[in-house]
Amino acid sequence: MNESPGTLIGLSNVLTRLRARVPSGPDPDATPGLRDRLRTHAVRALEGKESFIHDAIVLGKRVRLLSNSHHLADFWRENFWTEQEWRTSTGQPIARDPALTVHAMIDVETEPEASYVSVARQEVYLFNTSYYGDLRATAMEALGRLIGKAGFVLHAAAVEINGRGLALTYPKEVVHPTPTWGLMEIQGSKFVADGWVALEPTGRVHALEKCLYVRTSVLSSYPELASRLLFSRFENVPDIDPGQADRMAAQGEALDTAARRGDSQMALRGLPPERSRLQLLRLIVSANARAMAPAETLFGRKRILRATTAAAAFALKAGGGDPVHPAAVEPFPCPGYEIAVAAVPGHPRELAKLIAAT
Repeated sequence: MNESPGTLIGLSNVLTRLRARVPSGPDPDATPGLRDRLRTHAVRALEGKESFIHDAIVLGKRVRLLSNSHHLADFWRENFWTEQEWRTSTGQPIARDPALTVHAMIDVETEPEASYVSVARQEVYLFNTSYYGDLRATAMEALGRLIGKAGFVLHAAAVEINGRGLALTYPKEVVHPTPTWGLMEIQGSKFVADGWVALEPTGRVHALEKCLYVRTSVLSSYPELASRLLFSRFENVPDIDPGQADRMAAQGEALDTAARRGDSQMALRGLPPERSRLQLLRLIVSANARAMAPAETLFGRKRILRATTAAAAFALKAGGGDPVHPAAVEPFPCPGYEIAVAAVPGHPRELAKLIAAT
């Protein structure tokens, strides 16, 4: 099985067998017969089973998901704007036909674990993984290949501070949590995106998602956000045994105290401390645990923007050396800087302070 129910926390918790991206398969546009095989097996995976079809509106384009995974459909539906939300917000019409169709099928014995992208047919096929991070990244990368000269789709973040747009790029292994969380503590800050963005050649950065798909271990550094994150949808949140809970008791108590101190909405008031401590410990012990939380829930509706123009771009790099130095950050047309993460001691907040001051 590609997915199984985990011990409940928040709205849902699904354990996925795979927790990293599957290999990319051959190009269906250049491999005779491959696209027909993929389509046949994707259609058969839906026959006689619970299946899901959901249209996401991404950058004004319809991206259609077909899947037999309840978990992938739930996270997809939560993460992107619906057609009604897009129309209400922008007043722009949406083409009826999808710009991209994504087939995400699990438990297909006739296919290997792999992803395929047909640019000519505007299709994605993803087989035998319930890891949402794979579905999300594969779809966004494919969309980036389709928009061509209109711009770029990037794995990046964007925040605006007192009207100044800041863009961040970072390799997966550099830092978690990202400096976005620290930047959002600065007065005058507004959130655009932390995950996937679209960049126009002019430097205008657009959010592609309405939620944050975030490592729950962020609560180790920002426990004051716990009351806003605890009631989310989750992926791969493990159980912890009594011995582990005892060894981490002091940490759990400290996290719970900080979480309740930051709980201005009193969301944790009805939750016994022993239960909230256990839930917080479950959320921080694994690097694989993820949450899907609306940006408005985490930062407040008035602090959310859909776009900003980047006045500066920062590329986070592993290693030491000079903490910050000017460098081109492709493909951003604005001034750029490299940040040597290992040269900035202490909390991720220190990275945020350095970025905001540059």
